[in-house]
Amino acid sequence: MYGYTVPNYVREYEREWRRYDRFLRVRRSLDDPGMLVVERKTRYPEKFLCRYGTDRQVRYKDEYRQIYKFWPMDIKYVMPSLKATDIQNKGAKTLARELEARDDWAKEIETRKGHDDFEMASSAAYDRFAWAEGRRISMGGYGIA
Repeated sequence: MYGYTVPNYVREYEREWRRYDRFLRVRRSLDDPGMLVVERKTRYPEKFLCRYGTDRQVRYKDEYRQIYKFWPMDIKYVMPSLKATDIQNKGAKTLARELEARDDWAKEIETRKGHDDFEMASSAAYDRFAWAEGRRISMGGYGIA
C-alpha cells in the first residue's frame, strides 16, 4: 500500500476487523512514521486538494476516513475500542448516553475520593488536637480497667 506494507501480524488483526466491518482497512501512517492508521470507506461530496504524500491526501484520493491512529504495540486495543465507540453500529444517541454515563461515573469516583481524602485529613487533625489538649487515646489494653 503506497510502498508501506504492514507486517503479517497486522494482517491477522485486519481480517478480524473486516469481519466486524467490511469497509475497514489498515495502513502505515505517512505523517507519523511508525504509527498505523485504521480507516473506513466513505464518500466525499467534493475533491480536496492536499499536499502530496500525506495521510490526508491518501484518504481523500481513496475515499477513506480515519478512525484510529495508533502505535503497533497498542493493536490489541483497537477492536475493543471500536466496538465500544462505533457510532454506526450503536447509534448516536445510545453512544452519547453511554459516554455520558462513563463521565458521570468518573466524576462520582473523583468526588468520592475527594471526600475520603477530606475525612482522612480531618480525622488526623482531630486526633492531633486531642493529643495536644491532653485527651490521649490509648490503643492498647482493651478489657483492662
